Amino acid sequence: MSVLNQGPGPFPHLAETARQYLAIADDLDCIARGRHPGEDELRDAPRLWERRVIAYPAPHLVGIVLGHPLLRDGQIWTSELLTYDPESGYARTRSRFYRLESPTPDGS
Repeated sequence: MSVLNQGPGPFPHLAETARQYLAIADDLDCIARGRHPGEDELRDAPRLWERRVIAYPAPHLVGIVLGHPLLRDGQIWTSELLTYDPESGYARTRSRFYRLESPTPDGS
């Protein structure tokens, strides 16, 4: 994310960006130490089916989402993919965790 700031500041709008980056850093640090997100952390995460990784222009997931707080249920492109662990059933993007479901939303 790029933000153009002019003048000497302060720039209070950057506080939210800083909070988001701190949350990302905390999540990735936990995963790096072998502590993967559990049921409590993923309880409210959107579910993602029929997903695939797209590497261009930046890695992200494309799939069918259910329960996203901002997007309607259906086909989406996620924000930038930061870590992807299909065996553990989650992905962390720039904006949030996703629960990776298999194989389809109707359970077939």
